[in-house]
Amino acid sequence: MKRFLAALSGVLLAVAVWVVEPWFALVVLLLAAIGLWFRIAAVAAVLVVVGLIAVADVDLVVCTAAGLVATTYLLLSATVTAPSGVVPTTIPSVVGALFFSGCAVLVASVPIDLPYAPLAAPVLVLVLCALVLLGVAVRRNGSRPDPAPAPAAEPTPAPTTVEAHSEP
Repeated sequence: MKRFLAALSGVLLAVAVWVVEPWFALVVLLLAAIGLWFRIAAVAAVLVVVGLIAVADVDLVVCTAAGLVATTYLLLSATVTAPSGVVPTTIPSVVGALFFSGCAVLVASVPIDLPYAPLAAPVLVLVLCALVLLGVAVRRNGSRPDPAPAPAAEPTPAPTTVEAHSEP
């Protein structure tokens, strides 16, 4: 069943490419078929799709669909040779793929023209992911992480009443 679903998602990946550039669909289909046995070919198929989308003038919906299909294909093809208990598509993986696809559509649909936005975007994504993961980690175990351990409170020595003053 895993091999069938991986092959089906490979065909859907080729169809997503066919919408943009029909000749590249044959390359992606061939790499996707080989990718069922060799993982490097599966990665190469997805990289061809990513490269084609980066170069071609593609609609936002096609980009999102190709990204979701590529994610599904990589998840399924990576577990074709896995033991029988391994489940490639879990609820968190599907929700994560849909969530980040929605975020990508939202960000790409904002009409903003900043010259340094492509440089700042990866840093912003990493910071936001770290904040989200920190929030999830805090809620899961019910405690807040300690930024730094508090020093032990020791009593301060009492001031001495006799002070030696030397006057010249």
